[in-house]
Amino acid sequence: MNFFSLRLLLLLFLLAIVSPFVLAADSSGKAEAAADPDWAAFQQAMQPPPSPKDTDYAGRIRWGMMFVQGVLTTGQNFYDRHPADPRRWDCVMQMVKQFGSWTGGINGREDGKNAANAVFSEAARAQWAIKLQALQIAGIAAPDISETNRLILEQQTLVGLRNLAAKAAPTERVAALAAVKAEVDRLAAKYPNEPLMGSLASGYIKSMERAGATREEIQAQWAAFAAYPGTALVNAAPAGAREAAARQQLGDRAKRPIELAFTAIDGRKVDLRDLRGKVVLVEFWATWCAPCKEEIPNLKKLYAAYHTKGFEVVGITLENARLADADTALEREQKLAKARQVLIDFIAKNEMPWPQYFDGKYRQNTIAVDYLINTIPAMFLIGKDGRIITTHARGPQLEAAVKAALGL
Repeated sequence: MNFFSLRLLLLLFLLAIVSPFVLAADSSGKAEAAADPDWAAFQQAMQPPPSPKDTDYAGRIRWGMMFVQGVLTTGQNFYDRHPADPRRWDCVMQMVKQFGSWTGGINGREDGKNAANAVFSEAARAQWAIKLQALQIAGIAAPDISETNRLILEQQTLVGLRNLAAKAAPTERVAALAAVKAEVDRLAAKYPNEPLMGSLASGYIKSMERAGATREEIQAQWAAFAAYPGTALVNAAPAGAREAAARQQLGDRAKRPIELAFTAIDGRKVDLRDLRGKVVLVEFWATWCAPCKEEIPNLKKLYAAYHTKGFEVVGITLENARLADADTALEREQKLAKARQVLIDFIAKNEMPWPQYFDGKYRQNTIAVDYLINTIPAMFLIGKDGRIITTHARGPQLEAAVKAALGL
């Protein structure tokens, strides 16, 4: 065999080896390109037009149900049509997340239930719950899903156990917490380097706090988490321990009369020490917050009915002046003036007579940070002795709490 024949045979041999991989890569690229329109449809469903800014609670639920339906239908379509495309698990992850977020948010309010059922019936939601459970199981077992998405799907068991622990009777609390801890440990061993494990561990700590764990027990658990293998809990532990300590400090403060003093946006001096003997609602809110705006008619009704009987309202506004570290003094002053005027105009339009605190720092609002406010509206109902009665009452529950605090 001459040299050229040998080269030809070698070339044919290499082609025989490489061709299947080239064809496979080409086939994979074509399949992905064919899936792109369906992927674009799903991405579009994830970015719907914004909900109406001034809608009521029922309107917001209607918008949410239409949003969820869009995510579910386009996500299921992509999953069914492209069974080898790994992006299908991104669809499933969002389907599970958005479905749980919105359908879990339909609380006991009758207007919310009616609004949801008009768009997305209870029977249809039940069917989707079954479908999503099957998709979760498939995703957890899939070889081509990312570890992050796998953990997002697998954490649902932990969420359920935490909910059970929150509702457990005192005699069942120890066993319920042990089940939560066992699931955290199982996930931490399986996903030692996934950053999401930090928030899951923090969720367990909050379950401990609700069950009455001591400061020493909480700090000991964070120290134990810091010693777990991998980077996830090692990185999360220092900040988690500081946050837990701050929450416990806030809890200790709640046992004493609340100290809060400031100059309101209209120049009024506010000092809770001067309001001892009255019932005071301290509301953390903002003009950009839809749920906060939904609560305004209720607050106005309560203020009109009970103000002369000793009920006061104090607003802490998380207005966003869009301040930046690079702002000059003049730019900062102009931004604050603009945001302040937005608040003043809103207060006047909605006839809200109570004093308002403003600093324009958005979620870094000085008082909100001091009281660990993560979501708004947040309502602190303070009794005649200056101590916090509740931080959870809204709507009809708030009126009942105000009347009880006033002794009516």
